[in-house]
Formats: sequence, C-alpha cells, structure tokens
Amino acid sequence: MGSGDLLRLIVILTGVFLLFITLSSLAKRKMTEPFVLTWGLISVIIVLGGVLLRPTEWNRYISGTGLLLVGLISFCVIFGTYFISARVSELMRRNMELAMELSLMKQESEEMKEQLERLRKAMEQKDTDQ
Repeated sequence: MGSGDLLRLIVILTGVFLLFITLSSLAKRKMTEPFVLTWGLISVIIVLGGVLLRPTEWNRYISGTGLLLVGLISFCVIFGTYFISARVSELMRRNMELAMELSLMKQESEEMKEQLERLRKAMEQKDTDQ
C-alpha cells in the first residue's frame, strides 16, 4: 500500500467517522436537524473526496511530518467547528424551550388576571347588594 492509498484511507475513515458521530448526536438530540444535514453532507463530501481523488506524488511537495501537521490542523478545525455547531444547536433548543415556557406562563398570567377581575366584580357586586 502506497502513501497515497494510506492518505485516501485516512480521508475515507475520517468521513465515515464524522458521519457516524453526526448521526449519533442526532439520535441523542445533541444537535438540531439543519446542523446534522450540513455535517452529513460534509462527511459525504469527505468520503467522496477520499474515494475519487488519487494523490500521486504528493510526497514530492510535502513531507511526512508536514502531512502530519496538516492532518492535526485539519482535525482541530473540524473538531472546533463541530463543537461550536453542537453548542449553537443546544442553545437553539434551549431557546425554543424557553420560548414555549414563556408562552405558557403568559397564558396562565392572562387566565389569572381574568379570574382576579371576575372575583373583583363578584366582590363589588356582593358589597353593593349588602
């Protein structure tokens, strides 16, 4: 197995791993659907890139250490953007839950105001009857 084939294998495995992590975060409800679709598309593109691109003679332009450095930087960028999108997704979900709770609280408040108004009217009517 040549170094180009090894690079292709690493890219394919990275895409498959990213797809697996993305789908599991959807199942655990850690990420919302738009982010999962985006990350799924990115992981499919990475897998296709590993399958379709054939790096030949890449070692003439970059050394093994340089490739390792590029790989580590790529991992950090992917992990960082995935982490940020997971946090944004969590905040969006919490925001939606808080909006629903606020809506319910406003509805309860209106009902309580109406009930208080009815009680006031009943008390006023009772006072005028005496």
